[in-house]
Amino acid sequence: MHRKKEIYWFIGTIVLVLILNFAFFGSDAFSADTTVDLNIHDTYFVIANIHFVLLLSVFLFFGIYLIRTLRRNFKNLTANIILMISIILLILFFTATNSVIAVLIQQSAGWTIYPPLSAGAIEHEIEPDESYLGVLKNVIYGIQILLLILLTFCGFKTGRNYKQSEPNQSN
Repeated sequence: MHRKKEIYWFIGTIVLVLILNFAFFGSDAFSADTTVDLNIHDTYFVIANIHFVLLLSVFLFFGIYLIRTLRRNFKNLTANIILMISIILLILFFTATNSVIAVLIQQSAGWTIYPPLSAGAIEHEIEPDESYLGVLKNVIYGIQILLLILLTFCGFKTGRNYKQSEPNQSN
């Protein structure tokens, strides 16, 4: 009975993901040729639409299965495994996002203002204040750490509950 219920939850989540992806991105969401163009300062990013579709899908799976797992107190093995997979995928997404932010920070960091030749003394390098990108990068690191803690806790509780539910094989 529990396996059928899990299949219904999984199929229901996939249907919800498909409906929301279609609502947000339209019929282009499932085409491999569509892209999103982002222009940030002097940098021009062209990102395939499928990346945003996958991101929304992972967030939905994470949200639904986090609620289900917490509600059942980590006693549903299948829901726990799906939650752990979605946490790993979120960590990978945030790692890729951090890499892009690091490139943007590197492009806009450190200016050197040179005086005219008649001045004689060279000015020191001017360090700009920490930008919003640096703060965003630190926030993403914090989110990754929280996700790793949640992944560790979920794995611990899953292992403990699974070990307790196994019959004693030593007899």
